[in-house]
Amino acid sequence: MKDEVGVAINNAVYEWFVAQRSKKIPIFGPILQEYAKKVALEMDRASSFKASNGWLERFRARHNIQFRVISGEGASISPITVDDWKARLPKILEGYHPANIYNCDETGLFFKLKPDRSLVLDTNDCKGGKKAKDRYTILLCANWAGMDKMKPVVIGKAAKPRCFKNMDITKLPVTWCYNRTAWMNVYIFTKWLEDVDMTLQKEKRKILLFLDNAPVHPPDIQLKNITLKFFPANTTAQIQLLDQGVIRAFKAHYRRHLIQHIIANAATAYSADDVIITALDAICWIESAWKSVTESTIRNTFRKAGFEIPSDSSCSSCSLVSPPENIIVEKESLAELDKVLKHLTIGGHAMSADDFVNFDQDVPVFNQWEDDSEKVLSIDERSHEDSQFDEDIIYEQQPSLSEALEIVRRLHLLSIKQHPELHQFVTQLQSKLIDVYLQSDTSKQRSILDFFKAV
Repeated sequence: MKDEVGVAINNAVYEWFVAQRSKKIPIFGPILQEYAKKVALEMDRASSFKASNGWLERFRARHNIQFRVISGEGASISPITVDDWKARLPKILEGYHPANIYNCDETGLFFKLKPDRSLVLDTNDCKGGKKAKDRYTILLCANWAGMDKMKPVVIGKAAKPRCFKNMDITKLPVTWCYNRTAWMNVYIFTKWLEDVDMTLQKEKRKILLFLDNAPVHPPDIQLKNITLKFFPANTTAQIQLLDQGVIRAFKAHYRRHLIQHIIANAATAYSADDVIITALDAICWIESAWKSVTESTIRNTFRKAGFEIPSDSSCSSCSLVSPPENIIVEKESLAELDKVLKHLTIGGHAMSADDFVNFDQDVPVFNQWEDDSEKVLSIDERSHEDSQFDEDIIYEQQPSLSEALEIVRRLHLLSIKQHPELHQFVTQLQSKLIDVYLQSDTSKQRSILDFFKAV
């Protein structure tokens, strides 16, 4: 009899849950527990049913329910809330130049993701398994003028990936952080804010920083030169600035680099899965992709979110750009990705740039399960290598510096004879490589004649 009552409670709670979610009403664990208690009392006034946390866990596992933060769920956004926010914006922006108004946002990135149409992402892939291992969380931040794109923060799992072995991590083109889950947490975000605040103090600048109200964004942090302004809850789909096209453009540029890398290494691989992608590759592509996002794209995303530049603004670089240009710019980045995707098919099918970019748009960037799966590690402890989450070992024999110089010499010849559009880049690579060669142990002090072949 007891089991029959339990089944009846579960069925009633599940039917109610489905009905509420069909109306786009967010339902959290405690709400389910309270409703379950109510159902139990209605069925049997003498019921001892507790709706414990253990019951809740079994309930969501049985019905494959994933509790998560509701973000980007456009249908649940109140137009009144959005309109009220936009009406209050001019007052909020008073006293700040467009160059001193910033937005930051995190995004998840599966940095080794291949364009496979059969891929399906479950939110729990971000908690464990191979997909979780290949995921980074990236924090991007830019100002309204589009002229200042701060160094990206990249959160991985390894304290010092194998490919960083002989590198000074502080000189990377990104700020490298790590913890066991590769998620943003309060410690990392606070440390980043404090570092930016310190820089602004030295520059004698004060900024207004817009951000969402994620639990890893502490509202009570004390900053001298940064004023934090939080968006209303559950409105990111319409007013979170970088969500209006900047992050999509960034990922389109990143994945174009990734596909080009796969194509470039196709001669030494049996399939796309055999092509090795290291943390250093990913970081270089992240830097390049972020640089490729144009000022006009950023300015237009601010405008799309309701930010209007005053007509009397003295910022010549912040002149209004018509909304259609934002669409064109985003389409251009997707078109460039489509061009390279046509050269790579997996399972006989090519993936569209739109699908490839959107694959991880809803990937969690912090612990949404409120469990103990995240153990925060200090981002300053960089003395050890985390082999458990390390990159795949590169078995191909690397060329020596002398051999690399010969390879670049031949590339130089190719650029002169057939592809002059490559000449500038090959020359820059050759110059940098020679600098490295002359500073290395390989190059001993010698006469200039020693560099030439003997007659």
